[in-house]
Amino acid sequence: MFAAEAENEEFMRVVDDLVAGAESDPELAQGLKWIDMQSREKGVTFYEMTLIVLKKHMAERRAREWLKAKVSPA
Repeated sequence: MFAAEAENEEFMRVVDDLVAGAESDPELAQGLKWIDMQSREKGVTFYEMTLIVLKKHMAERRAREWLKAKVSPA
């Protein structure tokens, strides 16, 4: 589903940088471990799962922003 996007070299480089940075950030390391476990359970690559999580987060953030704009008086 997200395989082509997840195989983008630039995206993979960013993810690899995050993994390298996790050595000094325990919270990031824990999140990446969770993504790794999820990728194994779902039978997708680590990069695909990272993209899935990122897209879900972005969609939820946009939905919250949209709702806030609809609820707040102009």
